[in-house]
Amino acid sequence: MPKTKNLQLSDLGPPLAVGRSAEIYVWNDEQVLKLFFPEISESEIRKELANTEAAALAALPAAHCHGTVEIDGRHGILLDRIRGISLTQLPEKHTKEFFALPRYLAQVHMELHKRTAPGLEDFRELVESTLDKPSLAFLSKDEKNRIRNYLSLLPQGDRALHLDFHPENIIVAGDRKVVIDWMTAARGVPAADVAFTVFLLRDAELFPGISTLKRWFYETVRRFILKGYLSYYLKHSGLSMADLEVWRLPVLLLRLGIWGIESERSRLKSWILEKIPEGEMQS
Repeated sequence: MPKTKNLQLSDLGPPLAVGRSAEIYVWNDEQVLKLFFPEISESEIRKELANTEAAALAALPAAHCHGTVEIDGRHGILLDRIRGISLTQLPEKHTKEFFALPRYLAQVHMELHKRTAPGLEDFRELVESTLDKPSLAFLSKDEKNRIRNYLSLLPQGDRALHLDFHPENIIVAGDRKVVIDWMTAARGVPAADVAFTVFLLRDAELFPGISTLKRWFYETVRRFILKGYLSYYLKHSGLSMADLEVWRLPVLLLRLGIWGIESERSRLKSWILEKIPEGEMQS
């Protein structure tokens, strides 16, 4: 990372937020530091930096980047400080907004999908690259070849895809809604991105270690969000559930290949094996 500041982690104060890959700290009045955990590789950080810059260039609702920093051996990127709350937190401030949350989620996603993003990687190529990841080593050579053939038959698209699109990654700042966390973004067909959001709201791991009661509550809430989100998006886009199902296998591969969350691995492996096309496919 080319830019360094003579600071220690203890100088930053408590983080504003903590995610799977990084902590967010106040840098100054106008910027925050997204400081990645040591296990996140420099190549992954460079990918997020490039994707975030590409999103901004495409006039997508993304924070702008302002360089890189290394602190105590950890790498980070400087981003616009968005003074707001996540879409998840919006109902805590305005209770009635809870029922509008699914619609907001769909509207932001549809606006994003109107934009082309030539600076982002092709979605199909991104998925194919995961086949070399250790987490997908359980697949045989023949299975990988059938997957590659399947990917080659999928339609090419030029729309911006976020591929981690859920309410916590949307910041509401007044009348603006800013989308954060662009590490896995790509360009392609919007149905692929919608299929990934369906996975996140239906199948993804919830908070580990929570009580049975809390788990039931969060499951109920995200089912409500998913139902409203899908209803709005499908109605206004003309897509169908069949259109989304085409992208189910790539979504599963991407989730296991990039995130590799321990508690999801067994289910993902099973689902992937079920979705691999049988026999030879003709292109």
